[in-house]
Amino acid sequence: MSLRPKFDRLPSGELRWITQVQMISPGSLPTFSQEPDVVEREAVAAVQKLGGDVTCRQHVLGQYKIQFGKYRGHTSHWVVENALGFAAYLVYDLRKEVQVNTSLTANKFAFKEFVTSFPQGKFYTE
Repeated sequence: MSLRPKFDRLPSGELRWITQVQMISPGSLPTFSQEPDVVEREAVAAVQKLGGDVTCRQHVLGQYKIQFGKYRGHTSHWVVENALGFAAYLVYDLRKEVQVNTSLTANKFAFKEFVTSFPQGKFYTE
């Protein structure tokens, strides 16, 4: 598996915004957002397991598990590949959100950092 997401395109060359996706059952997830250091440790472990570079911020951010919304429990990498429209909407919507010191906010802004680390993510979220 590549640690860089594949940006799926339509025959016209435009980015595909959403594909058929399977959501994780909410019953299998913790009730509250995990602390940022826990999310980071799990992501680093996933990158190591996948043979990636743990010093590459993009690789690590891609393995962060989303702590909110309908894609909660999926990695940032998975969301970008399978629900680019959701990713673009969230990053765009974060323009008006103030970054405060909470686990949820840290996770949202880490997701934004991952998405905007790619030219395709920057283009569709500005």
